[in-house]
Amino acid sequence: MTQLLNIDGNPKTVKGQARGYMTAILYLSPYTLSGHNVCPTAELAGCWRTCLNVAGHGGVPTGKWLAENVPDNAVQRARLARTRLYHESRAVFIAQLLEEIHAFTRKAERKGLTPCVRLNGTSDILWEREVDRDGFSLFANFPRLQFYDYTKLPQRLYSSLPPNYHLSVSWSGKSTRYQHAAEGIARKTGAPLVVARQGGWPEAGVHWSMSGLSPIADRAECVQVVNGDEHDLRFLDPPHSLVVLKAKGLARRESNGFILRSIAS
Repeated sequence: MTQLLNIDGNPKTVKGQARGYMTAILYLSPYTLSGHNVCPTAELAGCWRTCLNVAGHGGVPTGKWLAENVPDNAVQRARLARTRLYHESRAVFIAQLLEEIHAFTRKAERKGLTPCVRLNGTSDILWEREVDRDGFSLFANFPRLQFYDYTKLPQRLYSSLPPNYHLSVSWSGKSTRYQHAAEGIARKTGAPLVVARQGGWPEAGVHWSMSGLSPIADRAECVQVVNGDEHDLRFLDPPHSLVVLKAKGLARRESNGFILRSIAS
Protein backbone atom coordinates (compact mmCIF):
# COMPACT_ATOMS: atom_id res chain seq x y z
CA MET A 1 0.00 0.00 0.00
CA THR A 2 1.41 3.36 -1.05
CA GLN A 3 1.70 5.88 1.77
CA LEU A 4 -0.27 9.05 1.03
CA LEU A 5 1.32 11.73 3.21
CA ASN A 6 4.86 13.08 3.06
CA ILE A 7 5.88 14.35 6.50
CA ASP A 8 8.39 17.20 6.48
CA GLY A 9 10.24 15.69 3.54
CA ASN A 10 10.23 19.05 1.78
CA PRO A 11 13.21 21.41 2.33
CA LYS A 12 10.86 24.34 2.87
CA THR A 13 8.16 22.73 5.01
CA VAL A 14 10.74 21.35 7.44
CA LYS A 15 11.67 24.96 8.21
CA GLY A 16 8.32 25.18 9.98
CA GLN A 17 9.70 23.08 12.83
CA ALA A 18 11.72 26.09 13.95
CA ARG A 19 8.36 27.82 14.41
CA GLY A 20 6.85 24.86 16.26
CA TYR A 21 5.00 23.16 13.37
CA MET A 22 5.22 19.80 11.64
CA THR A 23 3.77 19.60 8.12
CA ALA A 24 2.27 16.69 6.18
CA ILE A 25 1.75 17.09 2.43
CA LEU A 26 -0.14 15.00 -0.10
CA TYR A 27 1.63 14.86 -3.47
CA LEU A 28 -0.34 13.63 -6.49
CA SER A 29 0.51 13.45 -10.19
CA PRO A 30 -0.31 16.94 -11.46
CA TYR A 31 -2.42 18.08 -14.39
CA THR A 32 -3.33 15.11 -16.64
CA LEU A 33 -0.25 12.95 -16.06
CA SER A 34 -2.34 10.19 -14.45
CA GLY A 35 -5.09 10.36 -17.07
CA HIS A 36 -7.17 12.50 -14.70
CA ASN A 37 -6.93 16.30 -14.54
CA VAL A 38 -6.26 17.37 -10.94
CA CYS A 39 -5.19 20.93 -11.91
CA PRO A 40 -8.13 22.46 -13.82
CA THR A 41 -6.49 25.84 -14.52
CA ALA A 42 -2.98 24.56 -15.30
CA GLU A 43 -3.13 25.57 -18.98
CA LEU A 44 -4.74 28.94 -18.30
CA ALA A 45 -2.17 29.79 -15.62
CA GLY A 46 0.72 28.30 -17.62
CA CYS A 47 2.15 26.23 -14.77
CA TRP A 48 1.80 22.72 -16.14
CA ARG A 49 5.11 22.62 -18.05
CA THR A 50 7.21 23.82 -15.11
CA CYS A 51 5.35 22.23 -12.20
CA LEU A 52 7.26 21.54 -8.97
CA ASN A 53 6.37 17.91 -9.58
CA VAL A 54 9.83 17.52 -11.14
CA ALA A 55 11.73 19.53 -8.53
CA GLY A 56 13.84 17.68 -5.97
CA HIS A 57 13.65 13.88 -5.87
CA GLY A 58 10.71 13.89 -8.28
CA GLY A 59 13.01 15.10 -11.03
CA VAL A 60 15.83 12.57 -10.60
CA PRO A 61 16.46 11.09 -14.08
CA THR A 62 16.51 7.33 -14.64
CA GLY A 63 16.83 7.13 -18.41
CA LYS A 64 13.13 6.32 -18.77
CA TRP A 65 10.28 8.82 -18.98
CA LEU A 66 6.63 8.82 -18.00
CA ALA A 67 5.97 11.97 -20.03
CA GLU A 68 7.83 15.02 -21.30
CA ASN A 69 10.27 16.15 -18.57
CA VAL A 70 8.81 13.60 -16.12
CA PRO A 71 11.28 10.81 -15.25
CA ASP A 72 10.12 7.30 -14.44
CA ASN A 73 11.35 7.14 -10.85
CA ALA A 74 9.97 5.86 -7.55
CA VAL A 75 8.62 9.28 -6.53
CA GLN A 76 6.63 9.71 -9.73
CA ARG A 77 5.29 6.15 -9.65
CA ALA A 78 4.07 6.68 -6.07
CA ARG A 79 2.32 9.90 -7.08
CA LEU A 80 0.65 8.11 -9.99
CA ALA A 81 -0.52 5.32 -7.68
CA ARG A 82 -2.02 7.81 -5.22
CA THR A 83 -3.81 9.75 -7.95
CA ARG A 84 -5.30 6.65 -9.52
CA LEU A 85 -6.42 5.42 -6.11
CA TYR A 86 -8.12 8.77 -5.48
CA HIS A 87 -10.03 8.60 -8.76
CA GLU A 88 -10.71 4.88 -8.95
CA SER A 89 -11.34 3.95 -5.29
CA ARG A 90 -12.33 7.21 -3.61
CA ALA A 91 -13.77 5.66 -0.43
CA VAL A 92 -10.60 3.60 0.11
CA PHE A 93 -8.44 6.67 -0.51
CA ILE A 94 -10.36 8.87 1.92
CA ALA A 95 -10.35 6.20 4.62
CA GLN A 96 -6.57 5.77 4.32
CA LEU A 97 -6.04 9.54 4.29
CA LEU A 98 -8.01 9.94 7.52
CA GLU A 99 -5.99 7.17 9.18
CA GLU A 100 -2.70 8.74 8.11
CA ILE A 101 -3.73 12.18 9.32
CA HIS A 102 -4.66 10.73 12.73
CA ALA A 103 -1.26 8.99 12.94
CA PHE A 104 0.52 12.15 11.82
CA THR A 105 -1.14 14.35 14.44
CA ARG A 106 -0.12 11.90 17.16
CA LYS A 107 3.46 11.89 15.86
CA ALA A 108 3.64 15.69 15.88
CA GLU A 109 2.22 15.90 19.37
CA ARG A 110 4.76 13.37 20.67
CA LYS A 111 7.48 15.66 19.35
CA GLY A 112 5.89 18.70 20.93
CA LEU A 113 5.04 20.22 17.54
CA THR A 114 1.76 21.59 16.15
CA PRO A 115 0.58 19.54 13.15
CA CYS A 116 -0.67 21.09 9.94
CA VAL A 117 -1.67 19.49 6.63
CA ARG A 118 -1.41 20.58 3.00
CA LEU A 119 -3.49 18.35 0.70
CA ASN A 120 -2.63 19.96 -2.64
CA GLY A 121 1.13 19.60 -2.83
CA THR A 122 1.03 19.10 -6.61
CA SER A 123 -2.69 19.31 -7.34
CA ASP A 124 -5.61 21.73 -7.06
CA ILE A 125 -8.50 19.59 -5.85
CA LEU A 126 -11.50 21.12 -4.10
CA TRP A 127 -11.03 19.19 -0.85
CA GLU A 128 -13.77 21.21 0.81
CA ARG A 129 -16.22 19.07 -1.20
CA GLU A 130 -14.84 15.70 -0.10
CA VAL A 131 -16.63 13.72 2.60
CA ASP A 132 -15.98 10.54 4.57
CA ARG A 133 -18.19 7.47 4.51
CA ASP A 134 -20.51 9.06 7.07
CA GLY A 135 -20.96 12.23 5.04
CA PHE A 136 -18.71 14.43 7.17
CA SER A 137 -16.11 16.67 5.52
CA LEU A 138 -12.44 15.83 5.89
CA PHE A 139 -11.96 19.01 7.84
CA ALA A 140 -14.80 18.28 10.27
CA ASN A 141 -12.93 15.13 11.32
CA PHE A 142 -10.09 17.33 12.63
CA PRO A 143 -11.67 20.60 13.86
CA ARG A 144 -8.52 21.72 15.72
CA LEU A 145 -6.08 20.80 12.94
CA GLN A 146 -4.86 23.53 10.55
CA PHE A 147 -5.15 22.66 6.85
CA TYR A 148 -3.80 24.96 4.15
CA ASP A 149 -3.17 25.08 0.41
CA TYR A 150 -2.14 27.26 -2.49
CA THR A 151 -4.73 27.46 -5.27
CA LYS A 152 -5.08 28.61 -8.85
CA LEU A 153 -8.85 28.36 -8.50
CA PRO A 154 -9.27 31.68 -6.65
CA GLN A 155 -13.07 31.50 -6.85
CA ARG A 156 -12.81 28.92 -4.06
CA LEU A 157 -12.29 31.85 -1.69
CA TYR A 158 -15.89 32.94 -2.37
CA SER A 159 -17.30 29.60 -1.16
CA SER A 160 -17.96 28.61 2.42
CA LEU A 161 -14.58 27.17 3.31
CA PRO A 162 -14.15 25.25 6.58
CA PRO A 163 -12.78 27.48 9.36
CA ASN A 164 -9.64 25.32 9.66
CA TYR A 165 -8.81 25.46 5.92
CA HIS A 166 -6.63 28.37 4.75
CA LEU A 167 -6.12 29.16 1.07
CA SER A 168 -3.54 31.40 -0.59
CA VAL A 169 -3.98 32.55 -4.19
CA SER A 170 -1.19 31.68 -6.64
CA TRP A 171 -0.43 34.48 -9.11
CA SER A 172 0.25 34.04 -12.83
CA GLY A 173 0.69 36.64 -15.54
CA LYS A 174 0.28 34.23 -18.48
CA SER A 175 -3.41 35.01 -18.88
CA THR A 176 -4.76 38.50 -18.28
CA ARG A 177 -8.10 36.96 -17.37
CA TYR A 178 -6.54 34.72 -14.75
CA GLN A 179 -4.24 37.46 -13.42
CA HIS A 180 -7.11 39.89 -12.88
CA ALA A 181 -9.24 37.21 -11.20
CA ALA A 182 -6.41 36.13 -8.88
CA GLU A 183 -5.48 39.68 -7.88
CA GLY A 184 -9.08 40.83 -7.52
CA ILE A 185 -10.17 37.91 -5.36
CA ALA A 186 -7.06 38.13 -3.19
CA ARG A 187 -7.76 41.82 -2.68
CA LYS A 188 -11.43 41.30 -1.79
CA THR A 189 -10.93 38.34 0.53
CA GLY A 190 -7.58 39.28 2.08
CA ALA A 191 -6.03 35.95 1.05
CA PRO A 192 -2.24 36.07 0.58
CA LEU A 193 -1.26 36.55 -3.07
CA VAL A 194 1.71 34.32 -3.86
CA VAL A 195 4.03 35.14 -6.76
CA ALA A 196 7.01 33.10 -7.94
CA ARG A 197 9.88 35.28 -9.13
CA GLN A 198 13.04 34.40 -10.98
CA GLY A 199 15.76 35.18 -8.46
CA GLY A 200 13.31 35.05 -5.56
CA TRP A 201 13.66 37.55 -2.74
CA PRO A 202 15.66 40.63 -3.82
CA GLU A 203 19.39 40.45 -3.26
CA ALA A 204 20.94 42.41 -0.43
CA GLY A 205 21.02 46.09 -1.22
CA VAL A 206 18.20 45.98 -3.80
CA HIS A 207 15.41 48.39 -2.98
CA TRP A 208 12.12 46.54 -2.55
CA SER A 209 8.74 48.21 -2.73
CA MET A 210 5.23 47.43 -3.87
CA SER A 211 5.85 49.55 -6.97
CA GLY A 212 8.69 47.19 -7.85
CA LEU A 213 6.18 44.48 -8.76
CA SER A 214 4.91 46.33 -11.80
CA PRO A 215 2.93 43.45 -13.40
CA ILE A 216 0.79 43.08 -10.27
CA ALA A 217 -2.05 45.54 -10.65
CA ASP A 218 -3.35 45.39 -7.09
CA ARG A 219 -0.02 45.69 -5.28
CA ALA A 220 -1.21 48.83 -3.47
CA GLU A 221 -3.81 46.71 -1.66
CA CYS A 222 -1.09 44.58 -0.05
CA VAL A 223 -0.05 45.52 3.46
CA GLN A 224 3.14 43.46 3.70
CA VAL A 225 5.60 41.75 1.37
CA VAL A 226 6.62 38.34 2.73
CA ASN A 227 9.60 36.16 1.84
CA GLY A 228 7.74 32.95 1.10
CA ASP A 229 10.87 30.79 1.15
CA GLU A 230 11.47 31.30 4.85
CA HIS A 231 8.73 28.76 5.59
CA ASP A 232 5.60 27.26 4.02
CA LEU A 233 3.16 28.20 6.77
CA ARG A 234 1.04 30.58 4.72
CA PHE A 235 -1.73 30.64 7.31
CA LEU A 236 0.68 32.68 9.49
CA ASP A 237 0.93 35.47 6.89
CA PRO A 238 -0.97 38.68 7.61
CA PRO A 239 -4.14 39.23 5.54
CA HIS A 240 -3.49 40.97 2.21
CA SER A 241 0.14 39.83 2.14
CA LEU A 242 2.13 39.64 -1.08
CA VAL A 243 4.24 36.48 -0.79
CA VAL A 244 7.34 36.19 -2.99
CA LEU A 245 8.81 32.76 -3.76
CA LYS A 246 11.94 31.86 -5.69
CA ALA A 247 11.20 30.06 -8.97
CA LYS A 248 12.46 26.49 -8.65
CA GLY A 249 13.16 23.56 -10.95
CA LEU A 250 12.15 24.02 -14.58
CA ALA A 251 10.38 27.26 -13.64
CA ARG A 252 13.74 29.00 -13.32
CA ARG A 253 13.89 29.07 -17.13
CA GLU A 254 10.20 29.66 -17.75
CA SER A 255 9.18 32.62 -19.92
CA ASN A 256 5.43 32.23 -20.56
CA GLY A 257 4.26 34.69 -17.89
CA PHE A 258 3.64 32.25 -15.04
CA ILE A 259 6.83 33.42 -13.35
CA LEU A 260 7.50 37.08 -12.57
CA ARG A 261 10.79 37.62 -14.40
CA SER A 262 12.06 40.86 -12.89
CA ILE A 263 11.32 43.81 -10.64
CA ALA A 264 11.88 47.51 -11.02
CA SER A 265 13.96 49.08 -8.27
